[in-house]
Parts: sequence; C-alpha cells; structure tokens
Amino acid sequence: MNLIALIKERAKYYKCLACSQALADCQVKLLNEADGHCTVEVTCANCGVSFVAVLLLKKAKHPDGLPKAASEGPISSDELLDVHEYMKAFSGSMKELTRWRPAR
Repeated sequence: MNLIALIKERAKYYKCLACSQALADCQVKLLNEADGHCTVEVTCANCGVSFVAVLLLKKAKHPDGLPKAASEGPISSDELLDVHEYMKAFSGSMKELTRWRPAR
C-alpha cells in the first residue's frame, strides 16, 4: 500500500476541521516527505475545505530507542506559540513554509 492510499484509508477515522464530518473519500496531496515526516494537503469530500497536516512516519521498531522527536518530549506551549506567530505573519509559498525552522 502506498503512502497516499494509507493516509486516505486512515482518514475515515478523523473528522473535518470545518464541517465535523468524517474525512472518508477525502482528497490527499503529498506536499513534502523527508526526515521521518510528511506534509499533506487534505480536502474534505463533504465541504471542500482544504487544510495542511504534518504526519510523523513511524517505523515498526526503533532499535536505537525512541525517534529523536519523541525523546525530546511533547511540543511545548512556547513552541506552539512560535509556530502560531510565524504563521500569522507568513506570506510565502508552501515550499518556503515547509523549510521553516524556528530560531533556537
């Protein structure tokens, strides 16, 4: 099963952010895939609203322990606010957006 087919099969278990209907039969477009994650654009089959989702691609087993992101712990509220502020002011392309890394 390819990645898009897998995402579409799993989408039926999630609800649209706009209309709250199941995302069964949604359209999925792969925008970026790298470093254990992918960015997809999902379009609801019911209301037509599109949104971008970043998905962690988890391997079956991790012989070296947890993936780096998991070992760093959950996303902090400060990190979430950083992303929110960046997105509020962002006016570039999707390609530019997927390359953004917060200042540390």
